[in-house]
Amino acid sequence: MYTLPGRAFDDIPVIETRRFRLRASHSGDFDRMYDMWQDPEYYRHIGNKPRSTGEVWGSLQKCAGSWALFGLGFWTIADIETDAYMGECGMMLSRRAEIDPPLPMIPELGWGIRREYWGQGIVSAAMQAAMSWAFEQDPDMPYQCIINKGHKASEAVANKLAMTVKRTFAYAGDAEDLINVWASANAPD
Repeated sequence: MYTLPGRAFDDIPVIETRRFRLRASHSGDFDRMYDMWQDPEYYRHIGNKPRSTGEVWGSLQKCAGSWALFGLGFWTIADIETDAYMGECGMMLSRRAEIDPPLPMIPELGWGIRREYWGQGIVSAAMQAAMSWAFEQDPDMPYQCIINKGHKASEAVANKLAMTVKRTFAYAGDAEDLINVWASANAPD
């Protein structure tokens, strides 16, 4: 299992760009995060169902808690001027029993952004900033992600992150819900 040294909440890195800030998630992000998960256009490529208040609340806690456990995690993408929640991005260690064979225990990248920010290159820029930080920690960090087959916007982000498709599987045995596993060249099979 891949890990970095754990971090206290106050030690979660902050990365600033001209348009946004990557920062630790906090309870004030909940309403905008929850609203994002109620948008069918947002969640159709991420499980194709809205998330309940409890699921979003748990995800918010997971974003911060992963940093303490594994030294990496998700950031909130926040507007540089207002600090408003725009979305999230980063990496976590995921256990995915629904994938056969299971993914290796290396960082799994992920991202999501509220619809009003789509098409502005924010996710690509945020993930490039996140990966720059990751490579400062470990220049050889392996990484992977899963993307619904045909989700062109996320496939474009994965391509920009030097990832290629390693395999395709039917999520939870559903032959109509095909997922591609993308990974870096140095990721184990």
